[in-house]
Amino acid sequence: MENNEDVKTTEQTVEGETTQKTYTVEDVNNSYKAGVKKARAELEQSEDYKKYQNWIKSNQNDSEKIKNLENSNADKDNIIKDLKAQLCLSKSDVKPEFMEFVTSKVISMVDENTTFDEALKSFKKSSPQYFGETVVKKVQSSPSLNAGGNQPQTTNNIMNDILRGTRK
Repeated sequence: MENNEDVKTTEQTVEGETTQKTYTVEDVNNSYKAGVKKARAELEQSEDYKKYQNWIKSNQNDSEKIKNLENSNADKDNIIKDLKAQLCLSKSDVKPEFMEFVTSKVISMVDENTTFDEALKSFKKSSPQYFGETVVKKVQSSPSLNAGGNQPQTTNNIMNDILRGTRK
């Protein structure tokens, strides 16, 4: 940028004649790139620049360390929360085969206003089949094929009785 006068045009005098040289855009761009390259090389050699680069690297390392510590703390907090939940559920009467499912459901119900115990009581009230004290019995809604007899009726026997007209 210092040599702006040189970039535009130059006049040369050769044996009494004056010639004028014109630079192309490519010549100007090349000259600019060369100046930038030279300035960058000088900057990279300076002590202040090296100190600045080292300072940036140390700050990046520090910020990465802080981020890793925050992540590990969050992971540990989640593990502690899960272990506390499992301990609380093991004291309740949750069936062992449903322990993980109930834990995830109850933890999802916990928020700022709801404690784990309150969420557990609410879940126990709404889904008693996952707890040991409640036995869920299935009631048969379809009619029995036995029809009150001692031996069970097969579909084949029922069809034969219908065809013979002996079915009641």
